Amino acid sequence: MTTDRTGSRTATLARLLTRVPRVLSKRLWAAPLLGAVVFSLVGLWVRSRVEETTRGELAARLQTVLHADINALRLWFTEREYDAKSFASDMRIQAAIAELTALAKDTNQTSLTLANSTAARTLHAHLQSLVEAQDYLAYVIVSPDKRILASTDPEVVGDRAPRSYDLFLNKALDGQLAASRPFARQLNSNQRAEGPTMFVAAPVKSTNDVVIAVLSLRMRPEKEFTGIFSVARVGDTGESYAFDRTGLMLTATRFDPELKTLGLIPPGRENTAILNLRLLDPEEELRPGEPPAKPRHQLNLTRMAASATTGNNDFDMHGYRNYRGMKVVGAWAWLHDYGMGVATEQSVDEAFQTLYVLRRAFTVLFVLLVASGGAIFGFTVLVERLQTSVRKSALAARRLGQYVLVQEIGRGANGMVYRARHALLRRPVAIKLLGPDMTTEANAARFENEVQMTSQLTHPNTVAIYDYGRTPEGLFYFAMEYLGGIDLDQLVRQFGAQPEGRVIHILRQVCGSLSEAHRIGLIHRDVKPANICLTRRGGVCDVVKVLDFGLVKAVHLAPAAGMKANAVVGTPHFMSPEAVEKPETVDARSDLYSLGAVGYWLLTGKTLFDDYTVEDLLARQVKDLPPTPSARLGKPVSPDLAGLIMRCLAKQPEQRLPSAEALDQALAGCVSAGTWTPLDAEQWWHANVAALEALPAATMAEKTLVIAPRA
Repeated sequence: MTTDRTGSRTATLARLLTRVPRVLSKRLWAAPLLGAVVFSLVGLWVRSRVEETTRGELAARLQTVLHADINALRLWFTEREYDAKSFASDMRIQAAIAELTALAKDTNQTSLTLANSTAARTLHAHLQSLVEAQDYLAYVIVSPDKRILASTDPEVVGDRAPRSYDLFLNKALDGQLAASRPFARQLNSNQRAEGPTMFVAAPVKSTNDVVIAVLSLRMRPEKEFTGIFSVARVGDTGESYAFDRTGLMLTATRFDPELKTLGLIPPGRENTAILNLRLLDPEEELRPGEPPAKPRHQLNLTRMAASATTGNNDFDMHGYRNYRGMKVVGAWAWLHDYGMGVATEQSVDEAFQTLYVLRRAFTVLFVLLVASGGAIFGFTVLVERLQTSVRKSALAARRLGQYVLVQEIGRGANGMVYRARHALLRRPVAIKLLGPDMTTEANAARFENEVQMTSQLTHPNTVAIYDYGRTPEGLFYFAMEYLGGIDLDQLVRQFGAQPEGRVIHILRQVCGSLSEAHRIGLIHRDVKPANICLTRRGGVCDVVKVLDFGLVKAVHLAPAAGMKANAVVGTPHFMSPEAVEKPETVDARSDLYSLGAVGYWLLTGKTLFDDYTVEDLLARQVKDLPPTPSARLGKPVSPDLAGLIMRCLAKQPEQRLPSAEALDQALAGCVSAGTWTPLDAEQWWHANVAALEALPAATMAEKTLVIAPRA
């Protein structure tokens, strides 16, 4: 009972494994892989287009923000300059400044008396209210010789203006409105710097339009100036800022707390990036608590700062490192009239977030397609291995359906041949089957084509087909009559060249087999010594059997499944010229060429040409005539038989005999016909029975070619 269940399970598994390859043989695994390739190509194209579009849109967006910042900055400076101009145009202020300049020319006046003068107090009374109303920090009046005449801070009166004031003084002394970029504030004559500051200035002129002094208003850059750059910025990582010719930051940033953590600016509460940070490329992304790779004095300006400080207006959408080492995209411009650069930047990760999502989606889909193709392919390989294992197990059991395998007696390109017997009839048969490792779709189709074509033939000189089947394990096989004896390849190799009468006797029987096949439109295409067997039947010796119709071609049908159209097929030593050059044109006369080559082999014990490479051999079949049988054998051969052989070997099909029947009749008319009698055959078989029994299992003298169609 257990054995029956095990056998049932094995049979079920075998049936499953034989059905699966029918699906997988359609190479379904190739579709996902092909899809992956197509998808990757389309994805790369789409990605490049999307990247190009994204970079273009991003460049336009950043440049828009940059221009907005620049326009806002110019408007703000214009408004501040207008304030200074309106202050300087006030008649009361002008009069007070004129009086101060006159007092300053008096060498007897000290700084203290100048600061406490009536003119200074009058000026302070008029200016201070205006300064406070317009949210300025202080005012400073400077003479043409750059002496401070008056100031919100009386302590600096009489001091020479710090050299940093030249940023706006020189232009104002030339009679123009002027605004400075932020710079370090210097409080007194000791030139001690303290915090960032910036000024807007206007010239004060006399009645004859001569500049008698400069009125300058001090501002705090951390407030309105920095605020201009915080209005328009992109995303969570975008920022806009200004910097000077040395790459020194002139504005505070949204990342000031982080910059203190990184140690890029002093940790004091009031400290900002203004005048405390140079735009240096750290060559890596900076992280809190991690020391930088290089000291800052060894670093260079960022790509943006290096370009802008040389006066270039540009943008970079491929990415560069900013002063924090973060990969950013940016746009920048240099403002020559203000002596500063302006930039706007955004991190690459945020700028291309949509693109990265698209990339990931394409990558995931690509991986899924490749994985599915790989999984199907792996499953195919696994099933094929399991199926091969099952077939080998079935073969090891020596049982194919109703047939019991006894001994392997042959092996070739199209399969293996076993001597077997029918389990019930006890009749000896030959079983031809596809080996477990050779069971592919193409081989199975050729195998089925062979048995279907051969089964149509009933001539006594053609091997008889008894049965055809496929085991549950997927082994294809067919049963044919068992042929004890010797094939013509073994005959010549073992016993040498044959007598003319016997050659004629053999060739005529082959003609009979081919004649039937040709009449129903079948071309053998692989006539050769190894496919012609000599055996004994019903007490008659030297009975010929033609076998192995694996490459047969039906001239009225399309090529069989598994056979390529116009493929070069056959065995090189026995192929006709047209089978090599124009395989689509082969007809019955191609088989006659091959049969002539078989006759040549029997008569001389040699092939048409000596062994060469396959390419050389095929070329000689097309171009060269072989030596005559007499020349090849080294002794005379009957002219009529030799002539027939050479006529069969004509390069042009129309020069050969027209049919197998015509060749049979011509052979019958040869002088040597009938010289090999049944008694001669019987005596030969009786004399060589021991040698025949000692022969190894039949093998193929050379492999059959199945070459892809020529272009």
